[in-house]
Amino acid sequence: MACIRAAQSDGSTDDLHKVHQNKNPKSITQIYTDWANHYLDKSRSRRHIHDLQADVTDGVVLAEVIEAVTGQKVPDINKKPKNSTQMVSTRDESL
Repeated sequence: MACIRAAQSDGSTDDLHKVHQNKNPKSITQIYTDWANHYLDKSRSRRHIHDLQADVTDGVVLAEVIEAVTGQKVPDINKKPKNSTQMVSTRDESL
């Protein structure tokens, strides 16, 4: 991890990384959850991620995040998968 140092008015440096650590930093999972929710909000999606690991299990929310970030449609997404086979296959394969 990179360490950022900021110059102080007295010429010394302050380790901003250590300062940030004292403020209970977010976990990497929470950072990605916030990032994904930002793009879902930006695309006016009705979905919101609460638990990143659980909410992207079926692939539907993940596809929506990809669409929001890239601005392109992910083809053949089964929006309501009923079982694990449908979660990993395209809409055409599950018919």
